[in-house]
Amino acid sequence: MSKKEFPTQQVLELACAAQRVNGAYIKEEAPVYSEDGAFMYLKHTNKIQMLCTLEPAIWTADPKDAPMPLRVLPEDITLAEEIRKHFRKFLFSAIEGENDFQTNINTILSSDTVKQNQFGYVACLPSVHVRDIAQTKVKRAAKAVEEGYLGEIGSNLKDLDAEIISSVKSKNFEGYNIDAIINNRMASWLNKTNLNLGACVIVKAKIKDHTKHWKHQNDVTRLNYVKAAQ
Repeated sequence: MSKKEFPTQQVLELACAAQRVNGAYIKEEAPVYSEDGAFMYLKHTNKIQMLCTLEPAIWTADPKDAPMPLRVLPEDITLAEEIRKHFRKFLFSAIEGENDFQTNINTILSSDTVKQNQFGYVACLPSVHVRDIAQTKVKRAAKAVEEGYLGEIGSNLKDLDAEIISSVKSKNFEGYNIDAIINNRMASWLNKTNLNLGACVIVKAKIKDHTKHWKHQNDVTRLNYVKAAQ
């Protein structure tokens, strides 16, 4: 791979554009299937989309399969600045050398240019940013919500106001892991589509289980068959 370097800000903005286009951080090419199970195409990784946008000649396979060049939108520029602010908190750990990832990220974001072999670090930053923000919100909520559950297992819920505090792409299933606050209690479910953080109405849902948060150990009502409206 070429040792050519590119402006850090431009690469970070392209990472945000790739995250928006893919809807998540894709580290390896992912097959996309139709509703009847027929293979349609491969979804390109965030990294290769960024590389091919800056260096189209890097794509040596069939030209018709090449990723479309990314187009940076104002929202990508805004997110890039938020990411820079967010990762400044890693500065002390990077100086102390406690975490290799933090050290590498600090070095990259403090530099004017990025090497091609560092694109993978930048490509994942929007996803890591989303995860970190979600973890912070969930941690605060876990301390503030009431203990207890939303109802008996198997019972139905209808027309409830909720606040979505986390929506993160599942590593194991096709969908998003949702954390929400409903009636000042925590609930979670797997949703087919991403949900925006903030206000939401649970049109209907069924209580699947009573559980504890895997990290914070507060009570969580696990839902399924959720229909949510924003």
